Amino acid sequence: MKRPFRFLAIVGLLILSLVAAWRGGLLPGVPAPWHDDLRILHEDRDGTAVMVVELRNTDTRTRWHSEGEDHRIDIRRRGPTLYELDITLLENRIDPPIRRNMHTRLQLEAGRTEIGGFRFTEPGKPVRRQLVELVLPSSAG
Repeated sequence: MKRPFRFLAIVGLLILSLVAAWRGGLLPGVPAPWHDDLRILHEDRDGTAVMVVELRNTDTRTRWHSEGEDHRIDIRRRGPTLYELDITLLENRIDPPIRRNMHTRLQLEAGRTEIGGFRFTEPGKPVRRQLVELVLPSSAG
């Protein structure tokens, strides 16, 4: 009688673990989760790191905020298409750590827009680039 219960418990824990990994964006091919109508994806394009910031509910929200190990983002909508961006990228994997700040106001339409980028080098290594792109939904919502 103990073996079927043990088997069911193991299967249950495995299912819970897979669901938690899926919800957390830890499975390959699964995008990162939305947090407060903002999602951050990391892409690699021909050796250039790209941080993609996606916004949702741009018709009703006026502020989005996110903090993580590699970023601090504060976005405010100031008008129908006017956005104020305060973005800080943190590169802690090198010594000394690099912190890059970007503060700008832009008129943004629906779709993907390259906001800016940074270049940095580590001693004895090639130049690395980091781009930041913002994605606004094509329709309300």
